[in-house]
Amino acid sequence: MALASDSEALVQAWLQPRALYEHPRREELAGRLSASVRDALSYLPSQEVRIAVLPFAGELPSLLLLVSSLVATLDGALPRRRPPPLALPELPQGTPTSLSEAPDSGEHPLFAEIGAVYGSERVPSVLRSLARRGLLEEAWSSIGPYLSSPAGRAHADRLARARLALALELPEIAFFSVERARPVLAQFRRALPLNLIFARACAP
Repeated sequence: MALASDSEALVQAWLQPRALYEHPRREELAGRLSASVRDALSYLPSQEVRIAVLPFAGELPSLLLLVSSLVATLDGALPRRRPPPLALPELPQGTPTSLSEAPDSGEHPLFAEIGAVYGSERVPSVLRSLARRGLLEEAWSSIGPYLSSPAGRAHADRLARARLALALELPEIAFFSVERARPVLAQFRRALPLNLIFARACAP
């Protein structure tokens, strides 16, 4: 995880997401978030792109809820509760791997352009996965211009508002309190709406 070097943040950033993943309403809320992403593109992905992106498309709605819940707790939009007892069970099935993003500009000719659109040197895992398979050019040439356009930015803003509203429906899991985690969470909060738009365009 992106917070792995900070033991206090890692513990809390594990406990609150674990509570979200175990919550009986998680799948319902994630489904509503996914359904809120309207297809604004005429892109018809190849079968290879669709297969490569499908796992990310399935996990990104829950990851959006997760990050929104952590940020809402820090911002005071959700009142903090007492953390549950610390336990370290196996990770839930389907836990997103996108948190492992790392600075990697320069590894692919498109990464600098992607970083400019995302406002970060961290290229999301879904795009790095496509790059490793030689599929990034196909998908980015169709979707990248939309993500960088005013329409794409407005789309991402609407999605950000939707994810916050849904995260606020789960106040009972809020106890994250590590203020120094804000920069990491801010990166994900900025990138994840774009990631979900991208993933839904590739694997609707």
